[in-house]
Amino acid sequence: MFKSTNLTNAESISLYKEITKVGEINDTPLLSLLLSKGLTGGANGKVQTWRESSYNTDDIGTGVVEGNEEPKFYESERAELSNVLQIFQRGASVSGTAQAINVTGQGDIFSSEIADRLVELKAGLEKAITSGELKDGSATPFIREMKGLENWVIPENIIESATPNEQNIKDTVRKLWDKGISGTFFGLVNADLKEQIDAIFKDKYSYIADHSIFGLTVSGIKTNYGTVYFLLSRNASPDKLTVFDVNKLSIDFLRKPQFEPLAKIGDSVRGQVVAEATLRVKTPKAIAQFQLT
Repeated sequence: MFKSTNLTNAESISLYKEITKVGEINDTPLLSLLLSKGLTGGANGKVQTWRESSYNTDDIGTGVVEGNEEPKFYESERAELSNVLQIFQRGASVSGTAQAINVTGQGDIFSSEIADRLVELKAGLEKAITSGELKDGSATPFIREMKGLENWVIPENIIESATPNEQNIKDTVRKLWDKGISGTFFGLVNADLKEQIDAIFKDKYSYIADHSIFGLTVSGIKTNYGTVYFLLSRNASPDKLTVFDVNKLSIDFLRKPQFEPLAKIGDSVRGQVVAEATLRVKTPKAIAQFQLT
C-alpha cells in the first residue's frame, strides 16, 4: 500500500518502487511483467533512439583452413529504431476541511488521493505500452504518444484468419522461431479471443493449466517452437493475439513516477504524480501476431 508522511515538502518524491505494488497486478499485466523482471532503462530526450538488436548469419557453419591468416570480418545490419516519450500526469486537490477531518480507518486523505492517482497513472502507462498509436506531438493538440507493443509487429510476422485454430496459433509462434528467436514467450490477448483459444486447447496435452508467473495468473501452450503463456489484458485489441519475447522489451524512463507538490491556493492541498516514459523494442522480429479477419 502506498504510504508517505511527507507529501507536502517542496521537493519531488520518487514513487518508482511504489508503482510496482499499487493496483491489481492483473489489470496491468504487461507493465507488471516488465517491472518485475527489471526490464527498465533510462532516456535522455523527447525521442528515444536505439540500434536494432541483430546478428549476421552469413556463412554460418562454414569452416576455414588451419592456420588461416585472413579472417573475414562481419557486421550486423542494425536498423535505427525510435519511440517518443509520453508524459503521464494526474493531479489531486484536497480541501483544508477534508484534510483536517479525522475518520477512523481513513488515514491521511491527501496521501490516499495521491495513491489513487498513482494507480491511474499505472493504468494509463499499461494502455500506452500495449496498444498506443504513435503520435510525435507535431500536430494539434501537440501531445506525444508512444507506439505500443501491438503496433510494433512487422507485416511478415502476422498470421490472419477468420477464426483461431491450433495450427494458426502454432504458425504465429513459428514466426518468431523462423527469425531465430526461441524459448519462452508471452501472448497478450483480450477476453473474447482468449475464450476461443481456451476452447481450441481444452483437454489437450499441450495446454498448460493456470499457474503463477511473477504474480500473474497465466495459462499456456507448449509448441515445437516455444512455450507461450497468455496474459489476459483489457487493453489488448479484441481481434489480436500478440506473442513476444519479453527480454526484447524495456520501459525507458526520462522521468520515473514521482510525486510533486503544487503551489497551495487558498484552503487546499494540491499535488501531482507524473512520469515520462516509452516502450523500447530491441527488435520487431521478436513480436508476432495473430489477427482475426
